[in-house]
Amino acid sequence: MTRLSTTICAMTFQGNASNRLQQDAFFFVDDYYQEAIGITPVHRCDDAFCVAVSDGVAESNLSQYASLKTVKTVKQLWQNYLDNSNQSAVMDISKIYEKVATLPKRFYGASATLALVYRPLAKASETNPPIVIKHIGDSRVYHFSAMTKTWRCITRDHNLLNQLIDEKAENENRQADFGEYNQDGMASPMYALTDCLIADSDLDNNPMPTFDSQTLKVSSDDCLVVCTDGVHDLVPCDKWQSIDKHTDLQAWLKQLRKQIYASEGRAYDNATAILVRFDEH
Repeated sequence: MTRLSTTICAMTFQGNASNRLQQDAFFFVDDYYQEAIGITPVHRCDDAFCVAVSDGVAESNLSQYASLKTVKTVKQLWQNYLDNSNQSAVMDISKIYEKVATLPKRFYGASATLALVYRPLAKASETNPPIVIKHIGDSRVYHFSAMTKTWRCITRDHNLLNQLIDEKAENENRQADFGEYNQDGMASPMYALTDCLIADSDLDNNPMPTFDSQTLKVSSDDCLVVCTDGVHDLVPCDKWQSIDKHTDLQAWLKQLRKQIYASEGRAYDNATAILVRFDEH
């Protein structure tokens, strides 16, 4: 089997956020960012890689500190892993939770989401280790299949709507179908987050949030998008462009940015998206 490399590009902008704050933050390959930098240069990784987005929840005007602490901690954990790849817990979410929970008291109530994607270092017996995806809240990961030429969401938002869907399925003695999750067009209170990273060291009031973890096998020319809700709330993935091995990743993200500004919501929120394409050497 051919070893897959990754080509990665990111986009972030403040948009027309009513609080005029940049509360998105992201980790991109080897460093974190929280400024409206537009579209990054394209980066290539032949082995392990890590990317993450964190959206400061707008109920607090201090949530940018929670999202920044989140991606700072992602950087620390990723560097620790690269320095010692034999450790049992890679990218331990509980450590990110602890760092955000113990922010100084003046930041209490600040909160953030997280969507994290990484490929670990290949072991001797592996050519392409599975991609690991971990998330809390409503930042999402989307997968583009080179075989079907379609985008699909592969993460379940941690919100009231999806909690009610799970409760209904449980009452019916069944597992909820993934297609039932992340519905559009419901009343806004239904999208209230049930889990996120919150600054508050009283662990009785702020227990470790629920997070989801999964692995994904990818093929050549498959892609991932890791993004905040300022992207997917305004431009659903069935409106995204297709993509292939010849696609200019910066141009693809520029088109997505145009779509966000032209949408009915007119870029009412910060927006961050990281595009990852898997390429044969």
